[in-house]
Amino acid sequence: MSFSDHLDNFIKQRDKQSQGQSPSFKRKHVVHDPTNQSLAREAMAKAQEEASMQATVETKQTHYRLNGRCVTETEAYAQEQLKSESAPANPERIAYINELRKSLRLKKRSN
Repeated sequence: MSFSDHLDNFIKQRDKQSQGQSPSFKRKHVVHDPTNQSLAREAMAKAQEEASMQATVETKQTHYRLNGRCVTETEAYAQEQLKSESAPANPERIAYINELRKSLRLKKRSN
């Protein structure tokens, strides 16, 4: 018996075995309901993957220095939009604050 004959016999036997089995003997894929812990684990993994993707994108973008922080162009633009208009300085209030400072200095030295 040659090798090809042996191989043909093996293939025929394998096909007969797979056809002869009833469907109840085959392994069935069972879907289990996910637990809260597995859902949380998947959510954490997905968040970490998205964060790493975002970090690779952000490291390639140009960054700007804003108030001692390094931010991307979109963050700088968003902060610029959120910035409110400051009120003009009131000279009377500035004089009052300076007067309070002077009186504090005098009180501290006298004690």
